Amino acid sequence: MNSKRMMAIQKLLYPKSIAVVGASNNTKKTGGRLMSYILKHQYPYNIYPVNPKEEEIQGRTCYRSIRDLPKNIDLALIVLPVHLIFSAMEDCAARGIKVLTIFSSGFAELGEEGKAIQERLLTRAKELDIHICGPNAIGLVNTHHKFFGSFSMSMETPEIPVNGKIAFVSQSGAIGGGLLSRVWTEGTGISHYISSGNEADLDSADYIAFLADDRNTEVICVYLEGIKDGRKFIEALKKAFEREKPVIVYKNGRTSLGKKSVQSHTGSLAGDHQVYEAVFKQYGVISVQHLEELFDVAKAILTVKDIKGNNVGVVSTSGGCCTIIADSCIQQGLNVPAFSSQTQLKLTEIIPNFGIVQNPFDTTADIINNPKMFRQSMEILMEAPEIDSIVLMLTTVGEPIASIIAEDIIHLSKKSRKSLIITWLISETLASNAFQLLRKNQIPIFSNPEKAVDILSYITNYQINKRISLKEKEYNN
Repeated sequence: MNSKRMMAIQKLLYPKSIAVVGASNNTKKTGGRLMSYILKHQYPYNIYPVNPKEEEIQGRTCYRSIRDLPKNIDLALIVLPVHLIFSAMEDCAARGIKVLTIFSSGFAELGEEGKAIQERLLTRAKELDIHICGPNAIGLVNTHHKFFGSFSMSMETPEIPVNGKIAFVSQSGAIGGGLLSRVWTEGTGISHYISSGNEADLDSADYIAFLADDRNTEVICVYLEGIKDGRKFIEALKKAFEREKPVIVYKNGRTSLGKKSVQSHTGSLAGDHQVYEAVFKQYGVISVQHLEELFDVAKAILTVKDIKGNNVGVVSTSGGCCTIIADSCIQQGLNVPAFSSQTQLKLTEIIPNFGIVQNPFDTTADIINNPKMFRQSMEILMEAPEIDSIVLMLTTVGEPIASIIAEDIIHLSKKSRKSLIITWLISETLASNAFQLLRKNQIPIFSNPEKAVDILSYITNYQINKRISLKEKEYNN
């Protein structure tokens, strides 16, 4: 990957000084909201607001023009009308500011006339040796750096978790911001959020390539509408795969109507969905079918252990749920094998006489009276060599037993080498402390069994394919 582009993204995500061009005291305006969010989240480095009409903005000394700024500021955040963008670029170049985020709309997303303006923007940026995030971007976040350079309302989410390991690149600012607010509210931390906008210059491939080497990122989520350079995109995916950083993609524009909608939205080339899927499979990308699965898979993949095969142990407090999960496993190509005679013997010694030892395994509602039995049976299954992973579904297990079960799950997850996927049907209000305990320990809880199995299927296939690819690589070397 181009080293200059990687250095530009370093300044985008880890700036040591920023200028907010078009900053305002009015927090109802984009420039005012952007400035307020940067200050609210205690960005620790120098901030230089620029506005010719103000002497002070939100407690910071304001500069009348870009040319009045100190030299060599890392990043300029540009919140100006389209007709002022070109002169602002010239002024930034004159002051040694080589990296910009352009929030302004009115470019390729508006059709042919907008595309022509965007092409002029890119041409001039290259002449000035400037790199751009955007235009039509909503901004960037780096929680580890306390940099919240976005005007998205998601920045108002109370108690934003910091120091997460999931990076999120989105070609849609609105969708990206909406998802971000939801995962933050659920207590999931992220490392970076990048609203890439129209990607006139820096694009999703550049960001993926950068994040593949980022020390604070372990998983990369991408909301993708289209790409402009297929070769570079493949190189980025390959790099992430080689660094063992899972890339999870939701690809929009899968139908002919969807492709037209994508092109009118950002000006991206939507491409043939089957081609994307083939590339994703070749380079280990987890291609999710539903938008909400982006972060569901990301959260789970951070907690699961190494899954060696597709043999699943199914456990529930309900026989009906056992059947639902087993059916879902088979539909997703996962196996639900019979327990070995050794496993059956061990389970028979601890479960009630009316219990049936088989896979799927119904613990019965007796665990409410005997939570110790739950822990013992789960320990047996965690050691069973015929099982690669476990899906556990709890139904109406409420407090105070719910918290005891949650503590056991946390203990088992830390102790065992097997992956455990949890789905819990009860209303959270009846098991609130248990849910909080699991989330505090970064253990995802899924609301329905089908979703839990889908997530397990994605991760199992990813890990099996990764193992095959690594063996092939060793063989070829």
